[in-house]
Amino acid sequence: MNVSVQGTTILPSFDSHVLWSYGSGNPGVGDGELSGPHTADENPIDPDEIIVAEQYGNDILVINRSTREMRCLYGERGVAGTGKRLSGAHSAHVMPSGPYRGHVLITEYGGEHRVMILHRDSGNILWCYTDLEAPLEAIYWDDEHIMASDRDHGVFKIRLGDSTKRWQFDPQPRCRPFYLQKLFPQFCDSYGGDLLIGYWGGNAVVREINTETDETVWLYGDNQQGAGDLYNHLYCPARAFRYGTNERGGGLTVIVDEKTRIFCLNQAKELIWELGGASGEDRYIATQYGMSPTYINTTRRGNLLITDWGRNMIYEVNPFTIPPRMEKDAYLFREYVTTDGYVDSGIMESRGYCHKNLQIFNTDAFASLDWQLLGSRNAQSWQLIHQPSEPLGPNQDAFLVVDGMWNYLMTKAKSTATGKPAIVDIFLTMRR
Repeated sequence: MNVSVQGTTILPSFDSHVLWSYGSGNPGVGDGELSGPHTADENPIDPDEIIVAEQYGNDILVINRSTREMRCLYGERGVAGTGKRLSGAHSAHVMPSGPYRGHVLITEYGGEHRVMILHRDSGNILWCYTDLEAPLEAIYWDDEHIMASDRDHGVFKIRLGDSTKRWQFDPQPRCRPFYLQKLFPQFCDSYGGDLLIGYWGGNAVVREINTETDETVWLYGDNQQGAGDLYNHLYCPARAFRYGTNERGGGLTVIVDEKTRIFCLNQAKELIWELGGASGEDRYIATQYGMSPTYINTTRRGNLLITDWGRNMIYEVNPFTIPPRMEKDAYLFREYVTTDGYVDSGIMESRGYCHKNLQIFNTDAFASLDWQLLGSRNAQSWQLIHQPSEPLGPNQDAFLVVDGMWNYLMTKAKSTATGKPAIVDIFLTMRR
């Protein structure tokens, strides 16, 4: 099926930074529409082709970037099912090498829970694997193996020749692996590992591992208390992607948080740039760049190809023209019950923000609390910035304008009397 897109595509609100896009912004399976796209990836053999896996469209699409023609490679658009239909397509990638070079590796999250290799032209099934419970992504690993994530059972290396599982990674506490990336230490894009995994749901982290030793060599995210965009705190990291190099030889890490944010870090976990952004307990959009992304990859031209599941669009942006985020906020403490000793809050990365306002609320009707504000250049060595001369009494609040060029801010709180806990909210807002 070939569909020529008619009319004008509705671009995201940051359209001056979008180089190419597909999708009207509304869910649908008509001309120029997408329905819950989960991955969009450039064909490494023919970069003019974009391969799309649609979760709600239940299909695999091939879109020509130049002509904007679209064809459905597998599935019936908008109809879930088995056999020649799909149920919840979550990933699709062109195999770059090996016996299936040029053909399309896909995963089916629902239905028959299949991992398949489809003929690039006819869509015929060349290889099929059904021994995973809920496959989310499968990627080329080498000419003899693929690597696949299974939602509740970890990551598996599967041999193509005899369809056997050759390796499994499922550390405790158990996480839910989503999208994967093969790293190449010989090309200096890794920090010592060869597989980068984004984990969503509970225990949300991004983990780089060495598949030979099962060692975790880099980890971002530790479920710190709080809500909002906190340092080393993730909500739903569906995708982590390593690209480029830095002065220490390792690349930058782009993390796709499905709840409205994409951000880039270096090896020291310092924020380089961020797109989108959310604030507060319910992750409300805090900037004009509203999005709900699931996947990102680079194109041959060095741009970023973003799959926006929430907006039913895919679009390409130049990473060097991403505009700075103008404001953000977070709960450093959220309904925290104090103890007899000081406890650290979440950490807010405040680099580049001039106007920083701290709000402290003791919502307990009877107990008082002590609190402190600390600053850091590197999120490791902390200095005391402010300590009030008096405790914060029951049902009292306080406000503080934070001075100084601190890169990171954190608070501490404790009960003023043994065995008499208070309840505290501490909220930080920042603007450029």
